[in-house]
Amino acid sequence: MNTTKQYRDQQEAKQLQSRITSFVKTFKVGTLLHGNGIKKLRGVSPLTLFSVIFSLPFEGINFSQGIVNNPDLDFKKDAAYDFGIESGSDHGN
Repeated sequence: MNTTKQYRDQQEAKQLQSRITSFVKTFKVGTLLHGNGIKKLRGVSPLTLFSVIFSLPFEGINFSQGIVNNPDLDFKKDAAYDFGIESGSDHGN
């Protein structure tokens, strides 16, 4: 990969992350998660999990590549699976 393409890819990744961060803040996703009973039990915050999972399709990465087989994350695949199960439950509503 040439240096120019590598630089462009890095800039696009930074821009994408910035846009996702802006979306999360604008729409108060952390507040929405908390208000719906999705809270940190241990490890990484639900907002971090949401942000990582939410960004996958925009990066062109599937769940397996982005979560299951990604050793660079601050959490393990079980946390992502638990997040999906917990956020999909009824929470007594």
